[in-house]
Amino acid sequence: MTEKLYRSPHTAFIMGFDCSEPHDDTSYLANLLTSEITVLKGPSTVIWEILDQPASTEEIVTEISDIYGLPRETIAESVLVFLDSLLNQGLLHRVSES
Repeated sequence: MTEKLYRSPHTAFIMGFDCSEPHDDTSYLANLLTSEITVLKGPSTVIWEILDQPASTEEIVTEISDIYGLPRETIAESVLVFLDSLLNQGLLHRVSES
C-alpha cells in the first residue's frame, strides 16, 4: 500500500506566475476552515505545484531533486519537514492507495 499526499479540499490558493521553473514566485494558501494564510516562496511553491496531483513523499523528493539538480540526501529532510508543516496546518491530507 502506498501513501499519497493531496491538497485539502478546504484550501484556496493563488499561485505565482510559472512554477514549472525554479524561481522565487510567491504563492498564497488559505485554509478556508481557519482563515489562516500561508505564504510560499521558491521551492515551497514548486512543491505545492507538484501536489496538483496526489503524490508520495518519495515522488516529491525525487522531483525536487531533479528540478534543482541536488542530491536527494541533501534535500529530503527539508522537503519532509515542509510537508509535515502543511499536514499540521490542514493544507494537505494523506490517502492510502493499494
